[in-house]
This record gives sequence, structure tokens and C-alpha cells, in this order.
Amino acid sequence: MNDTASTAAPAGRIEIDARIFNPYSKDYIREPDPVWQTLIRDYPIAWHKDLQMWIVSTHELVDRMLKDNRFSPFFGHWEHAPPPKPEDQKNDFDKSYEVGFFAVPPKDHLRLRKLTMPAFSKPVMAKIDAKIRDLIVECFDTIGDAEEFDVYETLAAKIPVRAIARMVGVPTNMEDFFHDFAVNIIKATRINLGPKEREAAMQATLPGYAHFREMIAERRARPEGPGDDFFGSLISASDNGSQLTDYEILSVIFALITAGSDTATDLHTFLLQALLSHPDQLALLRQKPELMENAIIECLRWGSFGKMPFFRFATEDIEFAGQQIRKGQGIGVNIMAAWHDPAKWPEPTKLDITRRLDGNIVFGAGAHFCIGTYLVRVQGSLMLTEFMKRFPDATLADGDGRIDYEWTHHNARRINRLVVKTNVAPARKAA
Repeated sequence: MNDTASTAAPAGRIEIDARIFNPYSKDYIREPDPVWQTLIRDYPIAWHKDLQMWIVSTHELVDRMLKDNRFSPFFGHWEHAPPPKPEDQKNDFDKSYEVGFFAVPPKDHLRLRKLTMPAFSKPVMAKIDAKIRDLIVECFDTIGDAEEFDVYETLAAKIPVRAIARMVGVPTNMEDFFHDFAVNIIKATRINLGPKEREAAMQATLPGYAHFREMIAERRARPEGPGDDFFGSLISASDNGSQLTDYEILSVIFALITAGSDTATDLHTFLLQALLSHPDQLALLRQKPELMENAIIECLRWGSFGKMPFFRFATEDIEFAGQQIRKGQGIGVNIMAAWHDPAKWPEPTKLDITRRLDGNIVFGAGAHFCIGTYLVRVQGSLMLTEFMKRFPDATLADGDGRIDYEWTHHNARRINRLVVKTNVAPARKAA
């Protein structure tokens, strides 16, 4: 954190520091809700002197900000972003990022959305569903009849990035390569990381971009056409004569990775932690599988696994909720706190898979609604269905799953150990 800011606050500016909100604190990572409630109640919007960004925390303000195009997710709008490179010095990362969903103005953003729609059509998604189902079955086959297993190692660390890898046509023998590519893409624009770490991450993405450029060229050169899978659909998509360029296709992969790989790692651990620590809700889901989609969203809301807020950057001087936000300043959109705002969610720490979730912002809101939403829902549904089928009597080992966290993770309250006791062997002996 930056502790060098000692100048007097502008008149009327509400300020906080790490004593109020410290996302790196182990106490916060273990149990964030008391911090969120303080922010929601006392500091719905405030300038964080240590993080050097605004923090916005109530559901109402977060929802407003996510829908306000004056607040951009484009890293280049940040006042401390590196200056734009001359055209002849830009690499594949730069060229794809600047034409992607996070960077372009609303009109171009709409064009990208329209051109990517065929790749998310039902026939294409059905093929992807089958690949993800096979992947999840493989993971559970590896677990077999073990007395216990670690959710993080066996499911969370394997399913999300491999699901996207298979979605975009990465061979199974290159999935580890793709995983490294995905992690570095996310780190390359994290403003809570230092410039050297961001630069190193960006450089580490370049072999991945080179691989995908070769894939695009090979698909475009096929006499029979680029194919009707996800990757081929991006290449062949057309709207009034407009098609995606190579770098725009790379930007879609960038967006998918940002939305659905590293972040979705936490989907599997937090889903099982939520339901196994609330056996009544797990039993209800078994009885009423039609609640599956609602259950996934409610578990994500309840678990709120983010550590750092989403980042937005002011594209002009803006008065927002009584505070003056200067052009270029960073804003931490504290979507995790908003998921626990009692003004929107009565009894926010209660898990209720029948809860009415109208107006939820679990997958964001506005123009940048999460592109990976479908993948998250499919992964979560298939994983939970397979889990309940194979381990109907499962419990958390020692009551809490011997839970542990990756305390230094750059973005998430990452559970890196959650041990499940399958209770398969005792059940079979009794039989």
C-alpha cells in the first residue's frame, strides 16, 4: 500500500485508510463481512489514502457506477498508467487490449458484442457444454472412491482454465501453457500490483498471443472455412460487411480469460464450502434441482470471494454521490460488499438458495456485464450435479474442511485448501 500521501484532504472529501479497509489483512480474508458492513454503513464512497483510489461499496452506488460509461474499465485511462507506446513499439498484448471490450468506446463495444454473438449461439455452446462435461467427469474419475479430497487441487485448479482452453481450441497437452498465459493476462493490468510486476506479466503473455495468432492464420487459410466451433465462429462472424480483425479476436480471448479462468477458480471452492456448511440448503437442492441456477448465484453472493474491488477509471471530472472524482483517478468498485448490502439483501450472511435475486450484480451490470457468465453457470451446474451424484453423504473434513487461504493472491480471497470427506467407503461397507 501507498503510505506516502500526507497532504490535506480536499474540502468535503470523505477519506479512509487501511485501519478501515485493508484487503491484505488475514482477518479480512477470513471474515470480510464486518469490514463490508462498516463501509456500507459509514463510508459508502470514500477516498482510500493508502490504496490511492476511491472505494464504492453500497449496492445502489456500485450498480450506478457499473452502468455509467464515464467510468471506464480501460487501464489506459488511469492517471498512473504508462504513456501510450508509439505504434512501432506496440506488441500483441498492446494491440489486442486497445481494441477490446475494456478499451473501446460504447459504439465500438456494441459492434464487438454483435460480432461475437454467433460464437455464443446455442449450437456452439452445446459443443462446449459437452467438452466441459467430459472435463468434469475426468476430474471426478481421478478422485474415484477416495475417503477425502481437496476441492482446490482436484477441481478448482483444473476445471476453469481447462474449460476455456478447450472452448478456444487449445490442445490438452498445452493446457499448462494456457494456464500461465491466463494468469499473466490478468496480472498485466492490475493497478494494485507494481509497474515492474505488471510489465513482467505482460511480457509473459506474448508467447500465448503468438500461438493464437498462428491458430487464427491457420483457420483463415483452411479451404473449407474456419470451422463452426467457437474459434471458427469468431473468424467467420459478419455484420453488414464488418468482421473481427485478428487483434479483436485476441481481445475476445483476453476478455474470456479475465472473466472466466482465474476468477472461476474460486467458483468451485466457494460453491462447495457454501453448500456443505449449510446441509439444509444442499438437501433442498437435491430435492429441487430446478433451483440450481439460483443456488449458484446465491452461493456466489454469500461467499463474495473477491479480495480487491473491480477497477474503474474516471474519463472526466465527475461529481458522484456527493464526492468530486478527478479525471484519471482509480475507483475500486467494491462489488463484494454490495453483495452483502442489507438494504438490498436482508440477512446478507444467510445462505438461502430460494432467495429472490432480482437485480443482483453478481456478474456485474451495464455494458460490461460478464462475458463469462454462461461458462460459470455451466461449470457450476455440471460440477455440483456430478458431486451430488457421486458423494451424496459428503461433509467438510473436521467441520470446516481444514480451510486455508492463499493469503498473498493479487485479487481473490483464494481458498487453496478445502478438504471434503466423501463418506463413500463407510457407506459401501454398511451396504
